[in-house]
Amino acid sequence: MANVDRNLSQTGVRLQKFLSEAGVCSRRSGEEAILRGEVLIDNQRVALGTRVLAGQLVTFHGVAVPATKISKRRTVLALNKPRGYICSHSDPLHGNEETIYALLAPYKNHKLICCGRLDKDSEGLVVLTDDGNLASQLMHPTHGILKHYHVTIDKPLRERHRLALLDGICDDGENLTLKSIRSVEGSSRKVDITLSCGKKRHIRRMLSAFDYTVKSLERYQIGGLTLDGIRRGRYFILQEKHMRKLFPQCLGEACGQ
Repeated sequence: MANVDRNLSQTGVRLQKFLSEAGVCSRRSGEEAILRGEVLIDNQRVALGTRVLAGQLVTFHGVAVPATKISKRRTVLALNKPRGYICSHSDPLHGNEETIYALLAPYKNHKLICCGRLDKDSEGLVVLTDDGNLASQLMHPTHGILKHYHVTIDKPLRERHRLALLDGICDDGENLTLKSIRSVEGSSRKVDITLSCGKKRHIRRMLSAFDYTVKSLERYQIGGLTLDGIRRGRYFILQEKHMRKLFPQCLGEACGQ
């Protein structure tokens, strides 16, 4: 059994916030667990709003929350990527490409992970973080975080091709699939595509297999998080309310959001 971080101030931190920052559960789930008596401080049931002080022992479902799980506050950004930028810290081939990190000057010294890249000719929502666990949760297909795209193609999508795309293809030894694809009302050449797992140039490769050329590609949503009116080339810092949108509720609890 391990005591909580001795560096907690004497004023302490609210228990539900402590659990969230320790990666145990979301604040909302923590509040519910506290009300059910499933969270103890020094082996005693406590009321909602109780603060954790230095040296106190917190247990969640009978398991101590170790001090090693308490980490520094993470950085999570959402960028509206413009066309012409690459999602890399540098251009290993040419050395002269503009990277998205040029748009994030205040964070140039942060080791930010791009959670699902967009190619140079694509634009839209990109999430970046210095939290490796969060990056894994966003990118690994087992977590089921859906990505949504508006794609303009060079000719109207035929129904038989739409059905074939849903069945998936094998390209260069990789199985590529779509979660959904539908034509956008009012535009014969614009389609809305959803992916549960994205690979390099995933959408372009699939459409190219049926002789469609992508004219523009924008990712407009990840999970429940949208660009929320942010202009192209700008970014914003994700707060807890944004994180709840990023992860569906059932996954948010499992992932500690």
